[in-house]
Amino acid sequence: MNPYILCGVVGCFFCTWSYAAQPSDLGTLQLKLNTRYWNDDGTAHPTLSNPTPSEVGYEQSALGVELNYRSKYWSNWLGMDGSLYAVTKLFDSGKSTTQLLEVQTNGKLDQNFATLGQLYVKAKVLDIGEIKVGRQLQDSLLLKSTTNRAVPDTFSGASAKLKFNDQVKTYISYYDQWKPRSMDSFEKLVTDNNERISYVGLIGGSYQVQNLNISAEYLKSKSYLEKYGAILQYKLPVAENMWRLSSGAFFSRDDGALFKCGAEFDLDCVKGQDIDNRGRGYFLELNWLRHNIEAGFAVSKFDGFWIEDNFSTYSDRINVLTQDHGTHPFPTASAIGPDFSNNDETAIALRLKYDWKDKIKGLKTEAKYIYGFGAHQSNISSDLEGKEQFLDLTLSYAIPWMQNVDVRYSYLNYDSRFKNGEPGEKINGLTRKDWAQHRLLINYSYQF
Repeated sequence: MNPYILCGVVGCFFCTWSYAAQPSDLGTLQLKLNTRYWNDDGTAHPTLSNPTPSEVGYEQSALGVELNYRSKYWSNWLGMDGSLYAVTKLFDSGKSTTQLLEVQTNGKLDQNFATLGQLYVKAKVLDIGEIKVGRQLQDSLLLKSTTNRAVPDTFSGASAKLKFNDQVKTYISYYDQWKPRSMDSFEKLVTDNNERISYVGLIGGSYQVQNLNISAEYLKSKSYLEKYGAILQYKLPVAENMWRLSSGAFFSRDDGALFKCGAEFDLDCVKGQDIDNRGRGYFLELNWLRHNIEAGFAVSKFDGFWIEDNFSTYSDRINVLTQDHGTHPFPTASAIGPDFSNNDETAIALRLKYDWKDKIKGLKTEAKYIYGFGAHQSNISSDLEGKEQFLDLTLSYAIPWMQNVDVRYSYLNYDSRFKNGEPGEKINGLTRKDWAQHRLLINYSYQF
């Protein structure tokens, strides 16, 4: 596919809608244009085989197009929704890496792709819920589609949501294929060493009573990994202040024969060694909101390695393994690779957000800092200890004179260090020695 074909696909959708959109019962059609720019520089930790690694950097930019159709319910119970996704590369330089598009077998970044990212049948369940079967987005504590790349990633399977009353909600999902945000095809689920995971399923729910909310979820990655946990949140309005106290506990453990050395790249282990996993993480967060300012403090503590990724996928067509970006329910999570959830690690996060609407309408700024310390290797007994830190400075602007256009710029900086270790020894979860990244996101949406 090239940009001319991309424009043709968009034009066909416009023509179809303009012809058929006169009746009010056809549903809705939304156009989204997502422009993305990535600038990345970093240096890996030295190893015995590479004692002086060189700095690696790249630039990438791409335009993503989403055409999202949402039908009304026929006979008040059945409908069908769909989304066309298309991405075209604007430019790139430096070392090719999978962020906005896949890296091909020749080492070059893919030019463009188009795919039917969502297509599902939906059915009402009495008056309390909905079932979806097909390609769809997912959003829950332990599994979530991301929206900060050119197009979202989606899952193929079935899901259901039920709302019994204003206090009790529950949901369940089952997926056996995944389309990464940088790829045009739905692929099987595998471990990092390319062994088949037959499905990922989850069940969860929430209970709301006055200012107290409790949410919980259990996820099973068949024969590979189990994860479960809960979050308790309490909101307390005091005069013009809003206080929110949250606490949570999450656990991950191995679930069968697929969990072995190499199945998860972030684990520290010896090849051929039998390993297991018992990762536990706990957090406490305090958030304060007053008028235009919001501040937060959080601390997380881990015992064992809490695994973020649930699976990967391997494309036979381009012979490339794409890792799941994972979903991190801890408030001490970073926006780039490191998870801050290593064995024995303690992570502390500070966050400050300000809305400039009284002076510059649509402008918001946010700063987040994370410091992690006391990290040790998993499945290896060693005196090696690591620490890491992450800084996120973000500016967003919803342009008042350009309806439905918003711009977001982020500067991300990460570094990690080791002590008490042998030369070349490292902790896999502390991904790079130094890392700096610039992100620019421009979003436009139009509802027909």
